[in-house]
Amino acid sequence: MNGKSFFVTNAVAEARSEDLFTYTRAGSFKVDQEGYLQNVGGSYMQGWPLTFFDGTTSAKQVPVGLDTFMKAYTRENGDKVIINDNIIDNTNLQPINLQTIGGTASPTTNLNVGANLPANTLVAGSERINSLIFDSLGNPHNITLSFIKTNANVWRTSIEQPAQSAVGVQRTQQNEVHFAQGRLDVDDVSTGTITGTISMNANGQAINIFLDPNAADDATYTAPGDVNMTVNTTGRTMSQLLDLISTSLNGALTDANMFGAAPTPPGTWARRVSGENGITFDQASSANAMTFSASITDAAGKQLVYQNAAAGYTVPVLDANFGWYNLATNSLRQSSITFSGDGTPLTFFGRDASTAPSPQHKVELIWANGAENMVIGNQKSPEISVFLGNYNTADGLTQLAGDYQLNYLQQNGAKFGNFSGVSIGQDGIVSALFDNGVTRPVFMIPLASFTNPNGLQALSGNQFIATDFSGSPTLREAGNAGAGMINAAALEASTVDLGTEFTRMITTQRAYSSAAKIITTADDMLAELLSIKR
Repeated sequence: MNGKSFFVTNAVAEARSEDLFTYTRAGSFKVDQEGYLQNVGGSYMQGWPLTFFDGTTSAKQVPVGLDTFMKAYTRENGDKVIINDNIIDNTNLQPINLQTIGGTASPTTNLNVGANLPANTLVAGSERINSLIFDSLGNPHNITLSFIKTNANVWRTSIEQPAQSAVGVQRTQQNEVHFAQGRLDVDDVSTGTITGTISMNANGQAINIFLDPNAADDATYTAPGDVNMTVNTTGRTMSQLLDLISTSLNGALTDANMFGAAPTPPGTWARRVSGENGITFDQASSANAMTFSASITDAAGKQLVYQNAAAGYTVPVLDANFGWYNLATNSLRQSSITFSGDGTPLTFFGRDASTAPSPQHKVELIWANGAENMVIGNQKSPEISVFLGNYNTADGLTQLAGDYQLNYLQQNGAKFGNFSGVSIGQDGIVSALFDNGVTRPVFMIPLASFTNPNGLQALSGNQFIATDFSGSPTLREAGNAGAGMINAAALEASTVDLGTEFTRMITTQRAYSSAAKIITTADDMLAELLSIKR
């Protein structure tokens, strides 16, 4: 540590109100048998714990990279303590204990895409980009961005939500709902009896699909009005059954004339996910939300769907600008992306740089596997910010001649990782390191400054306490308001060079010996003169 500041320590790791806080420049800290940081004098490091910022206005925020943390911690009883970083007591200062740092997983919050969409693609041609993302539990998932050409220089984008997610929502720069989708994932059952019900309600129409191994017909339903269908499951694998459900549901919705015309793109209301035993339900209405639930069991009574069938899920309505069809003109609504003549993005979701300065849009995911929902406002697991490039710049998506080409695909987030160590920055932030490559700030080391450091009272073990002559300590973050910087993995060097000091000592000793010899010689000469005089 450089400068004239001091570390704050205490003789007791878990300080009580009566325990004395001391100050030291002895920065050789080691981990004791209980996981606390302890210096050579036996005192324990004290500081400010850091947690993710949750919007508490009274909390002191600490920005670290793209994330924001706050000085706070949670007691064993669940109470949250907001730290006052001007006070030195056992509430606002805590010890750092490395044994309390467990494993971690980091959810994906950013997705950056750069690709060329061929300019010679015919209308209705499409391209797909698959990306790996992580939920808050560290589970990996695949999400798909689809791009469909709807006119010259015009493309429409949508998402295909991952397995084990119930609802996926694509929002514009202004948080409008551009695309919304629901999904049911079902276990693979190749043989055996399958019974149950899939229920939907869209635009006021209730649709119930009954799965019956004894049904005479493949699919029967009545429309319009409430639609009830019976699907024969005899001899069908789960993938075959899901294909049949999708086909039947699409027919029922079209016959019910719920939205005036069968929507395109993507061309169907319900569709089985290619290569997976799941069905997606695409929202097309800007007036009515769509709810769905399912209760499917096999012969042994095993529940086959991931989603909670009792509660169900709701797919939100689309913004009025982004409904698939304008019923008055029977035409598509606002496009997703338009390109200018030089192949760079001109608008995203109908807005340019003058109306929406940030080109990034958002993807929200509601999970059915117990992970934190990726939604706006959730500090633990916020929505995914998707960057497709800047306006009028070829740094993301482009539409140029040639083939489709993915130039880059970047996303953050990480799978579960175990704690592997710590690092300390010059700003005093202690970051936990995990074997999945994630680093997470967990602690901040404060530095104490005094008006008159020479007035401190010394204790054993290179410890000091404040006195009336030193003045009261002021806590500061490293590098701020005159406080020094912290140098990790380095001890304060001595200002004395032993070689130089020994040389000076020998030189002085020999000079003294020479001077003493001169005096002795002078005394002998004086004695001889006195003897001659006599």
